[in-house]
Amino acid sequence: MGTAQETVVSRTRRGLRSRVSTGHVVMVVAGALGVLLTLSVLRSADNTRPVLVAAHDLAPGTEITDATVGVSRVHVDASVLATLFAADQLPTLRGRVVTTTVHQGELIARGGVSAADAQTSTRVMSFSIARARAVGGKLSIGDRVDVLAVDHDSGTAHYVLTNTQVVAIEGRSGGALSGASDDVTITLVVDRTTAPKLAAAIDAGTVTLVRSTGAPATDEPPGSR
Repeated sequence: MGTAQETVVSRTRRGLRSRVSTGHVVMVVAGALGVLLTLSVLRSADNTRPVLVAAHDLAPGTEITDATVGVSRVHVDASVLATLFAADQLPTLRGRVVTTTVHQGELIARGGVSAADAQTSTRVMSFSIARARAVGGKLSIGDRVDVLAVDHDSGTAHYVLTNTQVVAIEGRSGGALSGASDDVTITLVVDRTTAPKLAAAIDAGTVTLVRSTGAPATDEPPGSR
């Protein structure tokens, strides 16, 4: 009788261990499959692309080098991606220049880069001006201004530049335009035609900066810019 009971108990224990072992295996396999599925979903969702960004503030005319750009991953559709530079395109960009201000961390767009040749490269020009004639000291890098010149001899005024970009601002102490200095040094975007006109205007008269609204200057015909 005792032997029969021991046999039944032994078989029951083996069956229980078998069921427990099978259950554990099923759980482990299910967990592993869950992990693999999660990783697969994450991989499929990570469709970001590495693109070039400005490593620091870039003024118009800045030459693109390894030190001027960095890499950031973005999640954009194909149409937007086509307007940017992929990280592996840096070798083809070295030596080219940006044509507009690009702030640190901003994406470098294809439309803001050109070849660095004598005809198309952007120039910048600096000059000192009284704070009161620089929109009362309320300008910032990236703002656009018109340059108005008054001739001392004739007393006439005319526009030298319109809708040009401010790329640098410094006071006597090297601070920003919002400092206490009466005079500031402004750096503007110019080209081969407007640079000599601005230089002549500064030498011959008084120059004033007007915040640009994009409207045509009063002494130039519409569409002349």
